[in-house]
Amino acid sequence: MIPFLIALTLLTTPVSMMDQVHTVRIETFSGRIELSTAVAVSPNHAVALSIFSSDNSVTVETSSGILYPDSFIVSPDLGMVIIYFEEEVFDSYQIPSNAIPDLGENLKIIGNGLSGILSVNGRAREQYPDGSFLLSSDLREGLMGAAVFNDNYEYVGIITGMIRPDRQFNEPDERDFLVLYPSQIWYMWVKLVVLSEEYTEYSFGVTALSNISLTCSRPSGIHIVSVSTGSRAWEAGLRPGDLITHIDGTPVYHPETLRGLLILSDDVLQATVLRDTFERSIPIPPFEQN
Repeated sequence: MIPFLIALTLLTTPVSMMDQVHTVRIETFSGRIELSTAVAVSPNHAVALSIFSSDNSVTVETSSGILYPDSFIVSPDLGMVIIYFEEEVFDSYQIPSNAIPDLGENLKIIGNGLSGILSVNGRAREQYPDGSFLLSSDLREGLMGAAVFNDNYEYVGIITGMIRPDRQFNEPDERDFLVLYPSQIWYMWVKLVVLSEEYTEYSFGVTALSNISLTCSRPSGIHIVSVSTGSRAWEAGLRPGDLITHIDGTPVYHPETLRGLLILSDDVLQATVLRDTFERSIPIPPFEQN
């Protein structure tokens, strides 16, 4: 096996990338302060892991000082939250990318350490069936919820976990790992929230759930639970039990991705659908063609 361990180093990182990463301060009921990371995705919005509750006092440290958010948009399915400010508070920001890291690709991980914002090197080592990636990198305090960027400075995901091998076994290739939840899975949810438009008039006619496979024997995707007879989805050819695995060749894992693509796309989408044991391609027209 080719070793993938990347030594921890402080990086010389473009100012725009560092400037869009901010410290979240979470004060618990007992008065304890915990730190997390938020990434600006618009002048008014930042994305973070949903690790605090309504009982916590949450502030975000920006170039304008320590600010109190006006509201939070939580996605329980994703385990993420969008922090919202009514006034524009972020000067540097970018919508998360739908780019998927290549195996072996070098990545930049920016989080919050005890001494402030820190940046380390990592590398994409393996992709799991649920779409998440295993990254090789030395562990440091403050990388939970950290932002991950590729060499094109695109925001490609968020760190959702850490794995440390059992140190009682002195294996020659022992290493620390991080778990990357790529933005390709959730970028469309962010886009819809940032646009802050009313989409209740759009009806596709399906009830769908994320279907995450833990093995390679069956792919992950969007599981269609029910389809309304005569709806857009029914006319397109979708049926209950279908598993949408790809849209235009890109893996999809969350129903919000399909909804967002239908709302924001101008072109017919090609859905790869697994029905029973047969795979087929189904064209789905976007809402804009109505």
